[in-house]
Amino acid sequence: MPFSQHRRARDRSRGIAVGVAVAASAAVVATAVLAGPGAAAVHRVASGTATGSAPSAGPRYPQPRLVSGRASAPRPLVGQWLGMASVDPVCRIAGGFTRTGDGGLYRLQDGDVLGGTGTITDLGQVGSGWTGSSFAWIGAGGDGVLYALTWTGSLLWYRYDAQAQSWVSGSGKAIGGGFVPRTKIANIALGGDGSFYVVRANGQLVIYRHTGRLTGAAGWVNPAGWVIGSGWTGDEIIAPNGDGTLYRQYRGQLLWYRHTDPALGAVSWSGPQVIGTGWRFYDLLPAGGGVLYGTQGGTGAVYEYRHTDPSGGANQWAASDGTQKYTARPDSFGITIDPMACALPS
Repeated sequence: MPFSQHRRARDRSRGIAVGVAVAASAAVVATAVLAGPGAAAVHRVASGTATGSAPSAGPRYPQPRLVSGRASAPRPLVGQWLGMASVDPVCRIAGGFTRTGDGGLYRLQDGDVLGGTGTITDLGQVGSGWTGSSFAWIGAGGDGVLYALTWTGSLLWYRYDAQAQSWVSGSGKAIGGGFVPRTKIANIALGGDGSFYVVRANGQLVIYRHTGRLTGAAGWVNPAGWVIGSGWTGDEIIAPNGDGTLYRQYRGQLLWYRHTDPALGAVSWSGPQVIGTGWRFYDLLPAGGGVLYGTQGGTGAVYEYRHTDPSGGANQWAASDGTQKYTARPDSFGITIDPMACALPS
């Protein structure tokens, strides 16, 4: 959820900042990307001043066609299931986290992503003491990895070891700086394998890729980021699929985009294409392979949808769309889930 909606969401009993707490006290010593000092201790907000600068130029992506039509149903409408043959994604167990209003952090697991109802289970509390006033955003990075963004713009890295049932050494280190919510960036989302999609305050869409996802090393493919678009408002919710496909919930619509990998050269875009109406989720999270988790505001119900053409953008969905997977705790700030849980077979 965009930072601009954070306070309003908290007033509605559900906020954006899904914090993480760990039973650790080691000082953070990693050097921040974007020149932010980012030095902090676990359990407190980093005190570094953000000094990152934006890259000079980048390709402009097609201006979105914004349609403000009202939702035609209380639940999102997706394209009619056509009964067409499609390749099912291959999914692993999807790990995630949820944070409660008192700062408690709980581990989640979807043991059957493409299965029936109620497959997300709560595996118990793994942290405490982190509140929405400390963290503006967190996102699960897969394999127990969790990223957390402080309100001062420091990006912190954590990893939970499910076998040892503890946080790995180095959890809480700063791996980046300069990502100050609202003043520098308006939105942030994970697209898998350490890829961050960031909407800057000036409307640019920028990709960063953290190479130390599994170890916490503060290494980046592109420390200054690659600008791949402009014209983003920061009020949308973005859900990167991890393969260049990007879903965008805006004004009740779900739009599909696809871009070429910026590492290969100039960026080109396909879309936007409207593939759903009535999409007004509190949050929208990608799990890879066209699988999306949507959290309903107020009730906390988490639904799963599967877009069967993430590469081409056809308005085609699996017959099982809208399966309720979980109901978040009444005082929950939302959930975050593994963005690499599913992938289409190569």
